[in-house]
Amino acid sequence: MPESMSKTQYLQTILELGGSNEKISNKAIAEHLKVTPSSVSDMLAKLQESGDVEVQPYYGVTLTASGRKTALKLIRSHRLFEVFLHDKLGLSLAESHMNADNLDHDADEKMINSLDTFLGTPRYCPHGLLIPDEHYNYKPTILQTLAATKDGAVITINSYSEDFELLEYIEMIHLDIAQTWLVKGRLPFDGPIILINQDDQTEVQVSLKSANFIFVN
Repeated sequence: MPESMSKTQYLQTILELGGSNEKISNKAIAEHLKVTPSSVSDMLAKLQESGDVEVQPYYGVTLTASGRKTALKLIRSHRLFEVFLHDKLGLSLAESHMNADNLDHDADEKMINSLDTFLGTPRYCPHGLLIPDEHYNYKPTILQTLAATKDGAVITINSYSEDFELLEYIEMIHLDIAQTWLVKGRLPFDGPIILINQDDQTEVQVSLKSANFIFVN
């Protein structure tokens, strides 16, 4: 992975975990990015040197103003490319996400604003996440995860986290945004969550691990 992409992915992760307002632990970053704690420490040292983060040993890391803007630029670029690749070129959710990773960190602001206009200024990416506007306004709604729902609840799929394997899995089980489902129950020993589609009564089982990254309302 190129270092430039690696830095922006770290900044994006810190932002998404709440690093604009609170300290985020190295452990939380490592778990989110699926990297080792030592890799996190090395990258945070570089980001602190560049002025993008403030690190307080044993307490965590927060974004500086410049670090937050860099993260928002990446999120805006990435999600607009996802819209283009998915809606205009017909790529799958997972393919759109993977290819947007190869494009987002090199695009300048003029190009991204032109892409935004071309696409009709979309508010959300194909997997339901908010796109920052051209002024970098960004206030995503905090939603409940599927894993936190109660048996018997009727829920609507709102969005999914940005993860290639998760998006492949979502498409495989046909758990689409805006669909309404009944939470029928859970299998024992941390087994999958059983959902029933409220339109056609089809049943799917969603792994508990995946359910932690699927957001509902």
